[in-house]
Amino acid sequence: MAIDFNAMPPSTWADNLAKNSLGNLQNALDSQNKASKARSDALNQLQKALQDYKSSLTTLSGKKSLMAMSASATPDGAATVSAKGNAQAGNYSVFVEQLASAQQLLMGDLAGAAAKAGDKLTIKLAGGDSFTVPLDGADKDGDGKLTPGELALAINRADGNAGKVNAMVLNSNGSSQLVLSAGKSGEKNAISLDLSQVADAGLKAGLSAPKELSKAQDAVAWLGGKTAGVRLQQGSNTFDNIEGVSFTVNKLSKDGDPPLQLAISRSDSDTTANVQSFVDAYNKIYKAIADLSQPGSSGKPGAAFADDSSVRALKGQLNAILRQSYDGITLGQLGISASRDGTLTLDSKKLGDALKAAPDALDRYFNATGQNGALKQSSDYLDKWLNYSNGLIKQRRDSGDREQKDLGRRQDALQQQYQQLYQRYLAQFTQLQNMQDQMKQTLGMLNFN
Repeated sequence: MAIDFNAMPPSTWADNLAKNSLGNLQNALDSQNKASKARSDALNQLQKALQDYKSSLTTLSGKKSLMAMSASATPDGAATVSAKGNAQAGNYSVFVEQLASAQQLLMGDLAGAAAKAGDKLTIKLAGGDSFTVPLDGADKDGDGKLTPGELALAINRADGNAGKVNAMVLNSNGSSQLVLSAGKSGEKNAISLDLSQVADAGLKAGLSAPKELSKAQDAVAWLGGKTAGVRLQQGSNTFDNIEGVSFTVNKLSKDGDPPLQLAISRSDSDTTANVQSFVDAYNKIYKAIADLSQPGSSGKPGAAFADDSSVRALKGQLNAILRQSYDGITLGQLGISASRDGTLTLDSKKLGDALKAAPDALDRYFNATGQNGALKQSSDYLDKWLNYSNGLIKQRRDSGDREQKDLGRRQDALQQQYQQLYQRYLAQFTQLQNMQDQMKQTLGMLNFN
């Protein structure tokens, strides 16, 4: 059969033959690239799934206790109260005798104040803290005087202050006065001034006799009733004396009025929600790993990690950690059971019964002694995969990058082979086309018809 080399240009003949010659090599390389990309995509999915699970564990660990408590205070507005999982249910009566307040001092006339070389102001708190305010550079405008604003700036910026004392300027009736406020309430934060290193008479006079606008005062409350109960005194209006309970008083109690009542009770719905969030997080990671390692069946190819023993071991180890007993408590005792597909199911009624019998069961299992329960054990194992510098995800990603570079080099080499074959075939077909054209011309000259 005659071949018409004019049917296609030589470049097309050369391209087809060159690609056909390297077709098997290119197909094999394409398959390897496809498999490599699938593994890379699967690794990204695995990393995200592990990070999501770890974030869920971190959130639960941050609760300190999965046992949720509800707390309320009456009368309304008298106090705010919260309770942690280690709080004991009950009702507490509180009489608020005194509210804590922060001291505030109004300085005297500073119109004639100035700063001399070496002048220093030392501010002390009754609890023992103190800091020094150098005054040499306080005169910012260089007019030889120290204004209340310049003094406030020097005090607020002084090393060692860090909010212990806040200085401000009060403008009233055409004059400006310096006001010092303690950063915290309570008697230990009462302010005093050491003027022994202040030489300027005008400055010393203005700071010597401040007017107290607000007193440094502790909060005083009686747990169980005024005078007959337990007296609590501290610098803050927030009390943490009852284990697991924190309450902030807002109003004074009056003799004859009903005392402040704090009601602490177990919140079964919130506790169940905490445990269910753990179950959901585990089921999500378990299903993600199962999908990524699903073996092939019925002629369908397996997932990217179908033959990966390390990924299968990951799923098994996460499961094994939860199967352990922590401080004598198991998942089953908390009403959590495993389904046939490996996911977990929570029986809220069984959980409630378990917590009635042992209110600390959740914390014993999930946190255990020294915070070394199921949450920490799971989180520590995840770090072996997620560690940024040497985790298994990092190692696999580095290996995948090396594989991609090798495939890239092989593709470049194959492209060079293609170019060589293409140029050779192009020259040959160009020559054949020219010969065919010459033969046609010769035959045309010999055709006497």
